[in-house]
Amino acid sequence: MKIKDCIEKTYCLYASDWHLTIMLLPFISKKLCEKDRIYMKFENSIEDKIKQLTNRLRISNKDEINDISWNMEISDEDFCTNERIYIIAGSGEYMDDMNNKISQYYKNKDCKVSIINCFDVCAGAENSDLLTNRAYNKILTTKGESIISSQ
Repeated sequence: MKIKDCIEKTYCLYASDWHLTIMLLPFISKKLCEKDRIYMKFENSIEDKIKQLTNRLRISNKDEINDISWNMEISDEDFCTNERIYIIAGSGEYMDDMNNKISQYYKNKDCKVSIINCFDVCAGAENSDLLTNRAYNKILTTKGESIISSQ
């Protein structure tokens, strides 16, 4: 299996940490209900914001959301043949490094992996290059995931 067959790429754009938190929470909740594994790879964690928001809302899987792995680095325990969703945010260099580590590990594996790269719109040109140099299948917005048409 080729790497492009097993890794699905999605991106999202956010204006602040709270905007990202509010956008990701329904997506994360839904994916955990579908029994997907979520790994958050953030250069600057939003874990506290997620916990604040889950404590204020009625969410049936609040404990599962609060138990997500918030490790900043990729570790061997993150890797297995089950479906994984990696949500990555940070500087261009940090996101490139995380994407490369994940891609290298899964290069010869028969599995399904999703990578969601979260771009801070305030970062400007740095993120512009990252967006144009990658092949994305979907975009994640406050309305959920949408497939990007290939027109």
